[in-house]
Amino acid sequence: MAAITSFMKQNLLLEFSSLKHASPDGVYVTLTPGDPSLWSGVMFVRTGPYAPAILRFQLSFPPNYPSLPPLVTFSTEIFHPLLTPLTAQSYATSTMPDGSSPVEEERLPPGGFSLRHGFPQWFKGSSSNEVTSTPDVPVFRILEYMRAAFNDETVLDSIPSGSAANAGAYHAWHTYRAEQQKTQQSSGASHRRSNSRDAIPRARRPGEWNWEGVWEQRVQKGVRESLSEPVLFGSSNTGDEIIRFSDLDEEAAKQICNGITQRTAAAT
Repeated sequence: MAAITSFMKQNLLLEFSSLKHASPDGVYVTLTPGDPSLWSGVMFVRTGPYAPAILRFQLSFPPNYPSLPPLVTFSTEIFHPLLTPLTAQSYATSTMPDGSSPVEEERLPPGGFSLRHGFPQWFKGSSSNEVTSTPDVPVFRILEYMRAAFNDETVLDSIPSGSAANAGAYHAWHTYRAEQQKTQQSSGASHRRSNSRDAIPRARRPGEWNWEGVWEQRVQKGVRESLSEPVLFGSSNTGDEIIRFSDLDEEAAKQICNGITQRTAAAT
Protein backbone atom coordinates (compact mmCIF):
# COMPACT_ATOMS: atom_id res chain seq x y z
CA MET A 1 0.00 0.00 0.00
CA ALA A 2 1.20 3.52 -0.85
CA ALA A 3 2.37 5.68 2.01
CA ILE A 4 -0.25 7.95 3.53
CA THR A 5 0.22 11.71 3.79
CA SER A 6 0.93 13.48 7.07
CA PHE A 7 -2.47 15.16 6.83
CA MET A 8 -4.26 11.83 6.48
CA LYS A 9 -2.19 10.36 9.30
CA GLN A 10 -3.30 13.16 11.64
CA ASN A 11 -6.92 12.74 10.58
CA LEU A 12 -6.82 9.01 11.30
CA LEU A 13 -5.23 9.63 14.69
CA LEU A 14 -7.98 12.14 15.49
CA GLU A 15 -10.64 9.64 14.39
CA PHE A 16 -9.11 6.97 16.58
CA SER A 17 -8.86 9.32 19.55
CA SER A 18 -12.54 10.28 19.21
CA LEU A 19 -13.54 6.64 19.68
CA LYS A 20 -12.31 6.81 23.26
CA HIS A 21 -15.34 8.97 24.02
CA ALA A 22 -17.88 7.43 21.62
CA SER A 23 -17.46 3.84 20.51
CA PRO A 24 -20.12 1.33 19.43
CA ASP A 25 -21.07 -1.07 22.20
CA GLY A 26 -18.96 -4.21 22.12
CA VAL A 27 -16.56 -2.99 19.40
CA TYR A 28 -12.88 -2.44 20.28
CA VAL A 29 -10.14 -1.21 17.94
CA THR A 30 -6.44 -0.43 18.16
CA LEU A 31 -3.80 0.96 15.81
CA THR A 32 -1.06 -1.10 14.24
CA PRO A 33 2.26 0.14 15.67
CA GLY A 34 3.90 2.42 13.11
CA ASP A 35 0.95 2.31 10.69
CA PRO A 36 -2.13 4.40 11.61
CA SER A 37 -3.78 3.37 8.33
CA LEU A 38 -4.23 -0.22 9.58
CA TRP A 39 -6.56 -0.81 12.52
CA SER A 40 -7.25 -4.10 14.26
CA GLY A 41 -10.52 -4.76 16.02
CA VAL A 42 -12.66 -7.23 17.93
CA MET A 43 -16.45 -7.26 17.98
CA PHE A 44 -18.42 -8.88 20.79
CA VAL A 45 -21.87 -9.60 19.36
CA ARG A 46 -24.12 -9.27 22.42
CA THR A 47 -27.59 -9.39 20.89
CA GLY A 48 -29.32 -10.55 17.74
CA PRO A 49 -28.92 -13.51 15.39
CA TYR A 50 -25.11 -13.76 15.69
CA ALA A 51 -24.83 -13.52 19.49
CA PRO A 52 -22.60 -14.38 21.32
CA ALA A 53 -19.94 -14.52 18.59
CA ILE A 54 -16.54 -12.86 19.04
CA LEU A 55 -15.22 -11.64 15.70
CA ARG A 56 -11.80 -10.30 14.71
CA PHE A 57 -11.45 -7.77 11.89
CA GLN A 58 -9.16 -5.18 10.31
CA LEU A 59 -9.75 -1.78 8.72
CA SER A 60 -7.24 -0.74 6.08
CA PHE A 61 -7.51 2.90 4.98
CA PRO A 62 -6.36 3.70 1.41
CA PRO A 63 -4.14 6.74 0.72
CA ASN A 64 -7.12 8.59 -0.80
CA TYR A 65 -9.48 7.98 2.13
CA PRO A 66 -12.11 9.39 2.67
CA SER A 67 -12.69 9.71 -1.08
CA LEU A 68 -12.59 5.90 -1.12
CA PRO A 69 -13.77 3.60 1.68
CA PRO A 70 -11.55 1.56 3.97
CA LEU A 71 -11.18 -2.14 3.29
CA VAL A 72 -12.81 -4.13 6.10
CA THR A 73 -11.73 -7.76 6.42
CA PHE A 74 -12.71 -10.37 9.01
CA SER A 75 -10.28 -13.11 10.02
CA THR A 76 -13.01 -15.01 11.88
CA GLU A 77 -15.02 -17.29 9.60
CA ILE A 78 -18.73 -16.47 9.86
CA PHE A 79 -21.64 -17.01 7.45
CA HIS A 80 -23.03 -13.54 6.66
CA PRO A 81 -24.58 -11.87 3.58
CA LEU A 82 -22.05 -9.01 3.67
CA LEU A 83 -18.97 -11.18 4.22
CA THR A 84 -16.97 -12.88 1.50
CA PRO A 85 -16.10 -16.43 2.65
CA LEU A 86 -12.49 -16.88 3.75
CA THR A 87 -12.15 -19.62 1.16
CA ALA A 88 -13.33 -17.39 -1.72
CA GLN A 89 -11.17 -15.17 -3.87
CA SER A 90 -13.72 -12.46 -4.62
CA TYR A 91 -17.48 -12.24 -4.81
CA ALA A 92 -17.32 -9.77 -7.69
CA THR A 93 -16.37 -12.56 -10.07
CA SER A 94 -19.79 -14.17 -9.79
CA THR A 95 -23.19 -12.84 -10.87
CA MET A 96 -26.17 -12.83 -8.56
CA PRO A 97 -29.19 -14.99 -9.53
CA ASP A 98 -31.13 -11.83 -10.46
CA GLY A 99 -28.45 -10.90 -12.96
CA SER A 100 -26.83 -8.14 -10.91
CA SER A 101 -23.10 -7.99 -10.30
CA PRO A 102 -21.01 -5.70 -8.08
CA VAL A 103 -18.73 -3.25 -9.86
CA GLU A 104 -15.06 -4.00 -10.35
CA GLU A 105 -13.98 -1.36 -7.82
CA GLU A 106 -15.63 -3.31 -4.98
CA ARG A 107 -13.81 -6.59 -5.47
CA LEU A 108 -13.30 -8.02 -2.02
CA PRO A 109 -10.61 -10.39 -0.73
CA PRO A 110 -11.44 -13.45 1.37
CA GLY A 111 -13.13 -12.23 4.55
CA GLY A 112 -13.98 -8.87 2.97
CA PHE A 113 -16.98 -7.00 4.39
CA SER A 114 -19.10 -5.07 1.89
CA LEU A 115 -19.91 -1.46 2.78
CA ARG A 116 -22.00 -0.89 -0.36
CA HIS A 117 -25.37 -1.25 1.38
CA GLY A 118 -24.52 0.94 4.36
CA PHE A 119 -22.64 3.64 2.47
CA PRO A 120 -23.83 3.83 -1.14
CA GLN A 121 -22.24 7.28 -1.52
CA TRP A 122 -18.90 5.50 -1.83
CA PHE A 123 -20.18 3.22 -4.58
CA LYS A 124 -22.40 5.49 -6.68
CA GLY A 125 -22.11 4.11 -10.19
CA SER A 126 -19.22 2.13 -11.60
CA SER A 127 -16.85 5.04 -12.14
CA SER A 128 -15.14 7.27 -9.60
CA ASN A 129 -15.81 10.18 -11.99
CA GLU A 130 -19.45 10.05 -10.94
CA VAL A 131 -18.60 10.91 -7.33
CA THR A 132 -19.05 14.68 -7.08
CA SER A 133 -17.88 15.20 -3.50
CA THR A 134 -15.92 13.45 -0.79
CA PRO A 135 -18.26 11.38 1.43
CA ASP A 136 -18.37 12.53 5.04
CA VAL A 137 -18.33 9.20 6.86
CA PRO A 138 -16.59 9.07 10.25
CA VAL A 139 -15.10 5.77 11.33
CA PHE A 140 -17.61 5.60 14.18
CA ARG A 141 -20.45 5.24 11.65
CA ILE A 142 -18.61 2.43 9.86
CA LEU A 143 -18.09 0.54 13.10
CA GLU A 144 -21.70 1.16 14.16
CA TYR A 145 -22.95 -0.20 10.83
CA MET A 146 -20.75 -3.28 11.17
CA ARG A 147 -22.15 -3.89 14.65
CA ALA A 148 -25.74 -3.46 13.44
CA ALA A 149 -25.14 -5.88 10.57
CA PHE A 150 -24.55 -8.64 13.12
CA ASN A 151 -27.08 -7.83 15.84
CA ASP A 152 -30.03 -6.23 14.02
CA GLU A 153 -32.36 -8.43 11.97
CA THR A 154 -33.84 -5.42 10.18
CA VAL A 155 -30.43 -4.51 8.75
CA LEU A 156 -30.03 -8.04 7.38
CA ASP A 157 -33.56 -7.90 5.95
CA SER A 158 -32.81 -4.63 4.15
CA ILE A 159 -29.69 -5.80 2.28
CA PRO A 160 -30.44 -5.99 -1.47
CA SER A 161 -29.06 -8.87 -3.49
CA GLY A 162 -26.72 -6.57 -5.41
CA SER A 163 -24.96 -5.55 -2.19
CA ALA A 164 -24.46 -9.08 -0.87
CA ALA A 165 -20.88 -10.33 -0.66
CA ASN A 166 -22.05 -13.91 -0.09
CA ALA A 167 -24.99 -14.91 -2.29
CA GLY A 168 -25.46 -18.17 -0.39
CA ALA A 169 -25.73 -16.41 2.98
CA TYR A 170 -28.13 -13.87 1.46
CA HIS A 171 -30.53 -16.54 0.20
CA ALA A 172 -30.15 -18.66 3.34
CA TRP A 173 -31.07 -15.69 5.54
CA HIS A 174 -34.17 -14.81 3.53
CA THR A 175 -35.27 -18.45 3.51
CA TYR A 176 -34.81 -18.54 7.28
CA ARG A 177 -36.89 -15.38 7.71
CA ALA A 178 -39.64 -16.73 5.45
CA GLU A 179 -39.78 -19.91 7.53
CA GLN A 180 -39.98 -17.80 10.70
CA GLN A 181 -42.89 -15.84 9.30
CA LYS A 182 -44.64 -19.01 8.15
CA THR A 183 -44.29 -20.52 11.63
CA GLN A 184 -45.66 -17.40 13.31
CA GLN A 185 -48.70 -17.34 11.01
CA SER A 186 -49.45 -21.03 11.39
CA SER A 187 -51.32 -22.52 14.36
CA GLY A 188 -53.11 -25.69 15.48
CA ALA A 189 -53.76 -28.50 13.02
CA SER A 190 -53.11 -26.33 9.97
CA HIS A 191 -49.68 -25.57 11.39
CA ARG A 192 -48.92 -29.27 11.78
CA ARG A 193 -50.16 -30.09 8.27
CA SER A 194 -48.10 -27.25 6.84
CA ASN A 195 -45.01 -28.51 8.60
CA SER A 196 -45.52 -32.04 7.31
CA ARG A 197 -45.83 -30.80 3.74
CA ASP A 198 -42.83 -28.51 4.06
CA ALA A 199 -40.73 -31.40 5.34
CA ILE A 200 -41.07 -33.18 1.99
CA PRO A 201 -38.14 -32.20 -0.25
CA ARG A 202 -39.30 -30.55 -3.47
CA ALA A 203 -37.63 -30.79 -6.84
CA ARG A 204 -35.13 -28.03 -7.56
CA ARG A 205 -35.50 -25.85 -10.61
CA PRO A 206 -32.36 -25.33 -12.72
CA GLY A 207 -29.89 -23.23 -10.75
CA GLU A 208 -32.01 -23.39 -7.60
CA TRP A 209 -30.85 -24.60 -4.20
CA ASN A 210 -32.89 -25.56 -1.18
CA TRP A 211 -31.69 -23.19 1.58
CA GLU A 212 -33.96 -24.50 4.34
CA GLY A 213 -32.00 -24.95 7.56
CA VAL A 214 -28.73 -23.79 6.01
CA TRP A 215 -28.57 -20.42 7.77
CA GLU A 216 -29.09 -21.81 11.27
CA GLN A 217 -26.56 -24.59 10.77
CA ARG A 218 -23.81 -22.45 9.27
CA VAL A 219 -24.22 -19.52 11.68
CA GLN A 220 -24.37 -21.70 14.79
CA LYS A 221 -21.22 -23.48 13.64
CA GLY A 222 -19.44 -20.17 13.06
CA VAL A 223 -20.48 -18.79 16.45
CA ARG A 224 -19.24 -21.92 18.24
CA GLU A 225 -15.90 -21.79 16.45
CA SER A 226 -15.46 -18.09 17.23
CA LEU A 227 -15.73 -18.95 20.93
CA SER A 228 -13.39 -21.94 20.82
CA GLU A 229 -10.11 -21.79 22.74
CA PRO A 230 -7.86 -22.15 19.66
CA VAL A 231 -9.53 -19.16 18.01
CA LEU A 232 -9.82 -16.98 21.12
CA PHE A 233 -6.37 -17.58 22.55
CA GLY A 234 -4.39 -17.68 19.34
CA SER A 235 -3.18 -21.26 19.06
CA SER A 236 -4.76 -21.44 15.60
CA ASN A 237 -4.20 -19.25 12.56
CA THR A 238 -6.71 -16.47 13.27
CA GLY A 239 -4.96 -13.70 11.38
CA ASP A 240 -3.94 -10.53 13.14
CA GLU A 241 -3.09 -10.91 16.82
CA ILE A 242 -2.47 -7.33 17.97
CA ILE A 243 -5.51 -7.68 20.23
CA ARG A 244 -4.96 -10.80 22.31
CA PHE A 245 -7.04 -12.65 24.87
CA SER A 246 -5.69 -14.35 27.99
CA ASP A 247 -7.27 -17.36 29.63
CA LEU A 248 -7.56 -16.02 33.19
CA ASP A 249 -9.46 -17.25 36.19
CA GLU A 250 -12.02 -14.98 37.84
CA GLU A 251 -9.68 -13.74 40.59
CA ALA A 252 -6.90 -12.77 38.17
CA ALA A 253 -9.38 -10.97 35.92
CA LYS A 254 -10.76 -9.06 38.91
CA GLN A 255 -7.27 -7.92 39.93
CA ILE A 256 -6.56 -6.64 36.42
CA CYS A 257 -9.88 -4.76 36.31
CA ASN A 258 -9.15 -3.16 39.67
CA GLY A 259 -5.71 -2.10 38.46
CA ILE A 260 -7.17 -0.51 35.32
CA THR A 261 -9.79 1.30 37.39
CA GLN A 262 -7.16 2.69 39.76
CA ARG A 263 -4.89 3.88 36.93
CA THR A 264 -7.82 5.52 35.15
CA ALA A 265 -8.91 7.30 38.31
CA ALA A 266 -5.36 8.54 38.95
CA ALA A 267 -5.09 9.92 35.41
CA THR A 268 -8.29 11.97 35.64
